Amino acid sequence: MPTPNPPHSALSPADVASVSPVLAAYTKHKIVEELWQRPGLSNKDRYLITLSTLIARGQTAGMLHYFNGALDDGVTPAEISEIVAHLAFYAGWPTVFAAVTVLKDIFAQRGIAADQLPEIAPALLSLDDAIPDEAVRVGFIGEVVAPVSPALQHFTDEPLYHRVWLRPGLAMRDRNLVTVSALIALGQLEFLVFYLGRAVEKGITKEQLGELIGHIAFYAGWPFAMSATGVVKRFFAGRPT
Repeated sequence: MPTPNPPHSALSPADVASVSPVLAAYTKHKIVEELWQRPGLSNKDRYLITLSTLIARGQTAGMLHYFNGALDDGVTPAEISEIVAHLAFYAGWPTVFAAVTVLKDIFAQRGIAADQLPEIAPALLSLDDAIPDEAVRVGFIGEVVAPVSPALQHFTDEPLYHRVWLRPGLAMRDRNLVTVSALIALGQLEFLVFYLGRAVEKGITKEQLGELIGHIAFYAGWPFAMSATGVVKRFFAGRPT
């Protein structure tokens, strides 16, 4: 049975103010009243970006608040479940298990059962529709990865690209939003250009990427966001207008 009125946050504004009144003021005025009210991204986008950042970085302190907020605002348990599985490949299993420890209790408190979560083996999306740059990816993996690590080639092809990326539980735009957010939040920028191309192909605009970077600054820190701006600038400079 769902727990009535389960806790929605690990920290209250009063808790923060008891340690740092200045931080409490910035949290209220700059994050709650300004950042989350900006029109450049939908509320769902902001939740997906925030959850991806928290999950990829294993930041459990914010998870109770934002997982509950996302569920209250219409992000489905199935979508959150898909994000966790997807990010295991980008942040590592032990890191995303931190999110599992928080989510299992939230799901139990809300009465979220297996029938609200994704199938293990659903009908997969078309490879051509999901991964328009598959030929480029295969070429890179064959030339660079396979000679060094056949194991990594194998697991990149199957399950990551021929299964995880083809799962229908996240809209393809959202799956790309989640991936780009996680890469920026982790400071993993070497392959960001590759993912930016796919993200733009799936409908994420230059303006939305700018908002995404500004949003991530508050959750991963300014250095990660600032580093990403140069990559995004070069990416768009190299594209035809």
